[in-house]
Amino acid sequence: MRDDGAYLARSDRQEEVLSLSVPPDRDFLRHPDRMQGEYQIKSPIDGVERLYAWQRLREYPLVVSVGLDHDKALATTKSSIAQSRLWNAAGTLLAVLAALWIALLFMHQRRIQARLEQHQQRYQLALEGGNLGTWEWTTNTTHLHVDERWHTLMGSSPSDGPPSLDSLRARAHPQDWPAWKAALDAHVRGDSDVFEAESRKSHPDGTWRWIHVRGRIIERAPADQPQQISGTCTDVTQRYAAEAAREELQLRLSKLVQQVPGTVFQYRLKPDGSSHFPYSSSGILGIYGLSPEEAAMDAAHVFARMHPEDRDRVKASIGDSARTLTTWHAEWRQIRQDGEARWLEGSGNPQREADGSTLWHGYIHDVTDQHAATLALSRSEERLRLTVAAVQDGLWEWDTTSQMVTPDARCQEMLGYHRQPLPLVFCAWRRLVHPDDRGALLAVLQQQVALCQPFNQEVRLRTADGQWRWVEIRGQAAPSPDGTVSLVIGTQTDISQRRADTLLHHAVLDNAAAALLVTSADNTIELGNRRAEEYFSVDGLPLKGRSIRMICREDAAFSDFCQSVEEVRPTGTVHVEHQLPTTSKGLRWFSIRGALLDPEQPAGNLIWTLVDTTERREGEEALSTARTHLLEIIRHFPAGVLVQDSQGAPVVVNQALCDLLEVPLRAADVMGYSRAELVMLVPPQARSVLPPDSPLHDDAVASTHEVALGDGRTVQIQFIPILTPHGDQLGRLWLAKDVTERRRHEQTLERLASTDTLTGLANRRAFMERLEPECARQASGGPGGMVLMLDLDHFKRVNDTWGHATGDVVLVHLARMLKGNLLRSHDLAGRLGGEEFAVLLPGTTAQEATAIGERLRHALEQSRIHAGDGTIFQVTMSIGAAPLHADAHATLAQADAALYEAKNTGRNKVVLAQPADAAPEKTP
Repeated sequence: MRDDGAYLARSDRQEEVLSLSVPPDRDFLRHPDRMQGEYQIKSPIDGVERLYAWQRLREYPLVVSVGLDHDKALATTKSSIAQSRLWNAAGTLLAVLAALWIALLFMHQRRIQARLEQHQQRYQLALEGGNLGTWEWTTNTTHLHVDERWHTLMGSSPSDGPPSLDSLRARAHPQDWPAWKAALDAHVRGDSDVFEAESRKSHPDGTWRWIHVRGRIIERAPADQPQQISGTCTDVTQRYAAEAAREELQLRLSKLVQQVPGTVFQYRLKPDGSSHFPYSSSGILGIYGLSPEEAAMDAAHVFARMHPEDRDRVKASIGDSARTLTTWHAEWRQIRQDGEARWLEGSGNPQREADGSTLWHGYIHDVTDQHAATLALSRSEERLRLTVAAVQDGLWEWDTTSQMVTPDARCQEMLGYHRQPLPLVFCAWRRLVHPDDRGALLAVLQQQVALCQPFNQEVRLRTADGQWRWVEIRGQAAPSPDGTVSLVIGTQTDISQRRADTLLHHAVLDNAAAALLVTSADNTIELGNRRAEEYFSVDGLPLKGRSIRMICREDAAFSDFCQSVEEVRPTGTVHVEHQLPTTSKGLRWFSIRGALLDPEQPAGNLIWTLVDTTERREGEEALSTARTHLLEIIRHFPAGVLVQDSQGAPVVVNQALCDLLEVPLRAADVMGYSRAELVMLVPPQARSVLPPDSPLHDDAVASTHEVALGDGRTVQIQFIPILTPHGDQLGRLWLAKDVTERRRHEQTLERLASTDTLTGLANRRAFMERLEPECARQASGGPGGMVLMLDLDHFKRVNDTWGHATGDVVLVHLARMLKGNLLRSHDLAGRLGGEEFAVLLPGTTAQEATAIGERLRHALEQSRIHAGDGTIFQVTMSIGAAPLHADAHATLAQADAALYEAKNTGRNKVVLAQPADAAPEKTP
């Protein structure tokens, strides 16, 4: 039957019993989406209940339905059922048992399948995590079966087809293929258990990629049978690049270390007490008389040649450092092969190793000369007083624009002013200089500032109490990017003590910013300089004879001082930093150095130098904070910012620059790129404006460029060199911003300034800007040209008859003709005013200009113009032509004269100006 239920074939009287189609309640009619089914009905004709099965044919709109007599079809089954009921009872138990057994087998199979899927998933995750591609090869074939990751690693596509050994050889580096192929052949022959090789493969991006391939025969077949090999591959290019970078770094470090006097070392102390130098630079030969190889074997020779008086002390310091994992530092004498004793100084930082050993990284150098100098100084009490830890100078700035001098607190303190530093007018600051020194100082300032060179001058300055103090003023001008000098920065050093006669004054000079103390064995102050009294004398009286407790007032501070005393007596020197209370400044940080006054008397007096490092610490913290703030400002700056070092590599870059220049990386990812790599990241349109990478290139002046990008945006890039005060280049600053809208606005303004608003032609100013260079070119021997002056005939009549709106229509109509195809592409038409127009015809003869004028005149005469009331009228124009002269205004005047000759002689014509023509009387 058809799929709509109609019978395809029927008997003559079928319609009387079955009708022409099946009843509409059949499944295949109620469910047209089903392809097959069955149903059970009792026939209304013969009363027989039948079972029907139907099937829909896929390629034809037909349904096949077959019916069976229910009782006949099931008679045998019912009989079998009746006969088998007796067997069912016995078989049921067996069936249940079999079902249980099958269920157990099925569950076991499910567990095996689950483990297999889990192992397969782990295998795939391992391949993905390790970025491994897989491959298989049968030795009697030429092609390999590979997965998608293979193609990804090799830069190929699955559509390229499976790779072959020939294609692998073609892409392999010539130096790598023989070893690679030899390793594969060896494994096929059975000479190796695993095939493993690394080689360079050419990548479609033009680079060489190192590929590590590993595989093995799955199951070795007889020698005359093909072998099946399966394996993996991975890209190890980054590893090779890292190894190359590490080797280069090690080479540089080795060269650098070789230039360092002394030796850089690693020293390992094992739990059993033995020791050696795993690494030492070549300088160890001059230090210990051992080669680095000999020192790596055993360090016993080092201690054997150590001075007997120093050996136990050095070993104890090494043991203390190993036990506490604190920095090791020691000085000792080493006896050379020739018997000479040399003083050595060493220091190192320890770290604990897994086996309990201690490994130090440090540096040892020869300090014999320093010890000799120290020994010479220690033999004189006056010379001992020259020992000082540091010198603290004052800082000042002079703004040459505002003529304000700003000293810091140290400059103020130097002159006895304890108030907050305030800016001084230069004239007021100049009055502080002694009259005898003022002229020389001003001359030096004027000369050296003009040359942007450093200067220094010793002068006397008036103090707060009216006295004169000798200071050394040093400074240098800091030029601005435009080359002018607006800021001079310098230091001010108190040198009054240097001018004193006694050695004690010399000592205070060298320690101008330090407090100097000499203490006895019972911690009594034997000597305290003026700075020490300023810091620590509560009543302003000398410190001599008082206990060190006056300085170390807290128990913890006094305990630390006693600990330092215990360290300085066996070692000869100590250096610590502590906070101490002062009389006028509260808690201050001091760098404290202690030494034996007489090295021959370890139990004798000690000399202490205390340097106030509070400002330095605060400055370092402020500098760190300022750097953090600056980086945040750059990161959130609305314009693009990039800072390059002296080699052109980026050191700071914000995301705004990456977005502006369409760099396909995040700002953080750009860090570490070389200059060449950075150049390739910017758009091609911007590369041409980048400063060249040449040490001879003079780019000490800032430059600004505008770049039109491919997406239509315009970006302004400013390159600013970063220079030291001496003019040495430290790097370069990029500032980039989007100026698209500004540029469009400027172009719009330029267009409005050069275009007649009504007609869209060039206005008089724009026309003259084009005419004047053409005239100058003709005067210098150029090709010459012509100018046409056009004026509408009886234009006033048009305005009076139809109104000014219609007059504007006429003007626009003429302008449209001039902008059409009646002129050449290099000709220029402009409206000079009212109904006057002009046309510049470069490189045109008088005859050609006359022909062009006639063509324009005829076109206007033949055109029709619609007035506002529906009237259609025509207009004509008169044209004067003149050749170009050196003077643009004279050229226009001659063309104008020819124009009005045309008007006076009948209008609607073209007249060529004659050199001797006089300008006729103008006719409207």
